[in-house]
Amino acid sequence: MQGGYSHQIRNYVSTVFSVIFLVLLLVYAAYIEYFQDAKDQVSATRLLENPVSDRILRSTTSFRFKNRIGEYQIAKEKEGWLMQEPRVIPAKEETVERIFNALSKIKIHTVHQFEPINFQSFSLDKPIIEIELYTKLNEKYDVKIGLLNPINNTSYMTVSGHNRIFQTNLFEGRLEKLELSDFIESQVFSKNISEISEFKLYHGKNSSPYNEISLKGGLWQTKKYKVISEDKLKEKLSKIFEIKTHMIIDQVEPEVATLLDNYLENPLYRVEVTTTDGKKIHYKVSPLIKAVPELKLEKRQFFIMSASNRKYPYIINKNYLEDFVIRYSDLRP
Repeated sequence: MQGGYSHQIRNYVSTVFSVIFLVLLLVYAAYIEYFQDAKDQVSATRLLENPVSDRILRSTTSFRFKNRIGEYQIAKEKEGWLMQEPRVIPAKEETVERIFNALSKIKIHTVHQFEPINFQSFSLDKPIIEIELYTKLNEKYDVKIGLLNPINNTSYMTVSGHNRIFQTNLFEGRLEKLELSDFIESQVFSKNISEISEFKLYHGKNSSPYNEISLKGGLWQTKKYKVISEDKLKEKLSKIFEIKTHMIIDQVEPEVATLLDNYLENPLYRVEVTTTDGKKIHYKVSPLIKAVPELKLEKRQFFIMSASNRKYPYIINKNYLEDFVIRYSDLRP
């Protein structure tokens, strides 16, 4: 009798442990399945993330851009972006922003295998656009863009560090059309009115400004004229700030460089601009210059300008020289 009772107890305990084990096994299976699904969802999400992250773009200190039209090397200097190749001249900030903006807005549609047959099919063996990004951490990222399909508005891209081909939206900014003129900063003044707080114009080497214009309490004022139209004042400043160069003097013979320097040593005007963050930029404006056959410049048709935040001087058409004359008739209400 006692032996039968013990046998029942053992059977009961065995059954309980079996049930507990089965429950634990089911819970574990459910746990594995749930987190595997979550992991698969995370992996799929990451797969479709922009491979050119904001961190990469923020830390980029130089880049090489190449399309079917040309190849350009741009580096970030203290004064701004500077083209290194094919010429060492200031680079247009708008174009740099245009490239970075296009990279930041990449949207991945699908992913394809990283295979030679796909490289050829999507024109990645002979890419339409190549961009090399170099960061301050000495990282290098290669971005290659192949077939541009205007029918479904997509393109194909590879990025170093990712062994896959991305089908993306068409890049904004029509990067395939960029040419040398898009990369050259043609404006002498690197700031616009919204970025400055003071403008001083000097005649020759005088120590006192002939015209002093400043932003006070959100309103533009002049020291010389008390009653003015602020709209006309801003219009006049805008006209000055939109002066465009005829030529950038980055490669000349020493004799020509000396001639141009002599003009700037005795300027017709000097301009001091204070930016909203307190930095000062100085400009020199020469009188009309004599003929310079080496640069194909005719007599008294051009003047020279230099800027303290630019490496090379500029040749400007004579028609812009009149813009530096600020009369009361230009500002009268």
